[in-house]
Amino acid sequence: MRVPAAVTSCADRLFQELNSAENIAARRHVFQHLPAFAAGGQATLSVQDRDAMKMVLNSLDRVAFLTQENWIPEATIMPWLNPMVVKSWLKLKPYVEAERERRQEPDYYESAGALGERCLAWRTHHRPGAEIVWLDDAL
Repeated sequence: MRVPAAVTSCADRLFQELNSAENIAARRHVFQHLPAFAAGGQATLSVQDRDAMKMVLNSLDRVAFLTQENWIPEATIMPWLNPMVVKSWLKLKPYVEAERERRQEPDYYESAGALGERCLAWRTHHRPGAEIVWLDDAL
């Protein structure tokens, strides 16, 4: 079966987005150094924490755009995509929800959140019982 050029192009953009050195470093920072959310804790975040969070959230927004309307079949991308998105969203979700409330902007990173929830649902359905493992020395 021949894969349409648009699908190949979109998949390539996803790969480039998520695997850029900058985005890998930002996710690693979020995974390993972002403190667990505590109410009002946003004020104590370092500049490095905030920059990493914004980079990861912006990347998730781009991925959400590229995966909308099933441009790439979910069965093709979810096995590869969901671990990165799920781990990112689990760390960032409480911060995003608090920021939505603080700003009174329910659409603050709405697309990133929808992608995170979609990946969580996919993982629950397709990887039942799979747990997220956090490693300090991951590759």
